[in-house]
Amino acid sequence: HDAKDFDDALSFERLSNGNIEVGVHIADVSHFVHPGTALDEEAYNRATSVYLVDRTVPMLPERLSNDLCSLRPHEDRLCFSAIFEVDEQGNLIKEWFGRTIIHSDRRFAYEEAQDVMDKGEGDYFAELTELNRLAKIFQMERFKHGSINFEEDEVKFELDEKGKPIRVYRKIRKDAHKMIEDWMLMANKRVTFHVAKMRQGIPLPFLYRVHDRPDEEKLYTLQQFAATLGYNLDLSDERKIAKALNALMLQVEGKPEQSMLQTVAVRTMAKAIYSTDNIGHYGLGFEHYTHFTSPIRRYADILVHRLLAAAIDLEPLPSFMSKS
Repeated sequence: HDAKDFDDALSFERLSNGNIEVGVHIADVSHFVHPGTALDEEAYNRATSVYLVDRTVPMLPERLSNDLCSLRPHEDRLCFSAIFEVDEQGNLIKEWFGRTIIHSDRRFAYEEAQDVMDKGEGDYFAELTELNRLAKIFQMERFKHGSINFEEDEVKFELDEKGKPIRVYRKIRKDAHKMIEDWMLMANKRVTFHVAKMRQGIPLPFLYRVHDRPDEEKLYTLQQFAATLGYNLDLSDERKIAKALNALMLQVEGKPEQSMLQTVAVRTMAKAIYSTDNIGHYGLGFEHYTHFTSPIRRYADILVHRLLAAAIDLEPLPSFMSKS
């Protein structure tokens, strides 16, 4: 509700053939931030926006992050878009990637969107409900293919008018959060796959977000710790480790030891990193993954936008890419 830099928007249309077209529209920061400029150098050095309790240290000047690049409602905005046609079962029929201009009809805070879905009425109820239904299908597919379900509530601070913390509370992730997350994951995954397909036989570099397999020794430590609390973590089949971890997380859900076991489980995982060598993303269960959806706050996403533009022949590959 207090955000100012809006990276992403969703569009929804029911097609005449019965399928559904969903657009994932991402702020076209690369239109404003050109390679080799002072603005680009500063964004490169900062690498990311830093979100503190009472302020944000932005990667880009606020004129861009909160205004020109931010996908504010009722204003024309430049985007890099991923457009997906899916059937009722969530199967991907067609996809398209390119630069667009959007005019957002409505800005939702997560709480507002959740309230509409919970009440069964309100602005864009039908569209939100259908987007959420499809997102749940994507979630099920992810878990079926090895995605690990580490659900952790976020801790938030409430400040008074002087910026002094007066309350700490848990920000619970509900369907509205998960819905947006899964559509962003869809865009990130399909952009990576599309570039991989386009670059066959072409020496085009790409920036992947990769996540290695967990360390065996750390997994064994987790197994022993879980056992002391009365839980069996079956690690006998290394092909089903993700399934075993998900089963453990389901068992501890809502119990006093949930947070502690989740924290230990997360620490068994390797760190996700950026790399030009695609080893896949173990935690998500994806063979192809990158960061495309947050270029206002992550420099990596600006690089991915430039590489996607080069892959689909919108512009040449920047000569400075070898530096990064």
